[in-house]
Amino acid sequence: MIANTGSRRTLWILITGVIIGLLFGFVLPRGWLFRSPEEAHDHNGSADLPESWACPMLCVVLDHPGTCPVCGMELEAFISTGDEIVLSRHDQAMIDLTVGEAAVRNLTTSFTAPGLIEFDGTGLYSITAWTGGRIENLYVDYQGEHLASGDVIAGIYSPELYAAKQELLVLSQAGSTLEDYGTILAAEKLRLLGASEYEINRIIERGAVSTLSTVISPVSGTVTAIHAREGEYVSTGQILLELADISTVWLTVYLTEDQSGLVYEGQEVEFRIDAVPDKVFSAVIDAVDPFLDQPGGAFEARITLENSSGEFLPGQSAAAAFINREQPGAVLSVPRESVLSLGSRSVVYVMTGPTIYSTGDNGSLRIEEARFEPVQVTAGPLAAGSTGEVFHPIYAGLSEGDVVALKGAFLIDSQAELLGLPSLFNAETAE
Repeated sequence: MIANTGSRRTLWILITGVIIGLLFGFVLPRGWLFRSPEEAHDHNGSADLPESWACPMLCVVLDHPGTCPVCGMELEAFISTGDEIVLSRHDQAMIDLTVGEAAVRNLTTSFTAPGLIEFDGTGLYSITAWTGGRIENLYVDYQGEHLASGDVIAGIYSPELYAAKQELLVLSQAGSTLEDYGTILAAEKLRLLGASEYEINRIIERGAVSTLSTVISPVSGTVTAIHAREGEYVSTGQILLELADISTVWLTVYLTEDQSGLVYEGQEVEFRIDAVPDKVFSAVIDAVDPFLDQPGGAFEARITLENSSGEFLPGQSAAAAFINREQPGAVLSVPRESVLSLGSRSVVYVMTGPTIYSTGDNGSLRIEEARFEPVQVTAGPLAAGSTGEVFHPIYAGLSEGDVVALKGAFLIDSQAELLGLPSLFNAETAE
């Protein structure tokens, strides 16, 4: 049985590999992988490159024609370009290629973003009706009223609760003590229906039942919404009031996608409240959203503020300044999208020569064939330029004026990986 299980597992791995290979073979532009000798000789500088033979499913690359020893498909000829990836004008359009330049830029990691004082999400409460009934008395008058834990909110007539009270009264009078088993069960039933210990003890001590049951606030807080009125019938679970504890509040800061790499938990922030613009407050980032609200949209960073004095009011607008004491300054840098990183190693695809151009009718130059080679770099944390664009400082690996792939760099790296060339995941990446 063990041998059979192993054989089935091996078979499934082989089938999965063939399917993945077929998918890549159909999805990738054919010109990326295979270039006939005639096509290669049409471009300057390509005539002397060695010819190789590859399986269409990328199983093997050989130096002679024939069939693939893995899947049996006929090998096809292509011209090896060494460690370079060669992109025709069609290939460039297919991956929507854009390029940028490694240049010395004056970078900063300090910037300002808008914010809003909001309720602390951990201090929001909804007070609901434990049983259905009619609200005879409502003791909360307005939004903004402060309630302490134990304050009476409303008096409700509930047939279900009234019947349970009568049951406790009868059993308590028969047993005369809460030690009686029936009385204990009746008291527990009332607790599950939302009755307080005070009400339960009062029934037993007084030997009488009130038609109304009180709704008591279980927490302290400020009323933010009232959903009930006197004389209204409510159902079980219906929200009567909403409370918020504003002894702590949140400052939510709204950030753009370009700023995502500049903000982190524990970062120092200085902020001003628009209502008190002359006063500067200091705080630390508690949390950063791990996602954007929508493609190209904003994301949020959160700061928890102690507010026992009531200095901060939910709804106030603010401006938060993100401070980094160590600024990159004038440094060689590239646009953020050009750097592909695994964390421990980063790669940039640099345009190399020869590059073939053509001249348009208006005298403009057009890149007919672009060549890229991966270069391992030492990249610093993201920083912002004078126009707000975000860049990676580059401390090793590039020179000023190097042209690098921006949009499309990941797809270039994917092709290099498929062809077994140096790439982000290949430790043999050129330095």
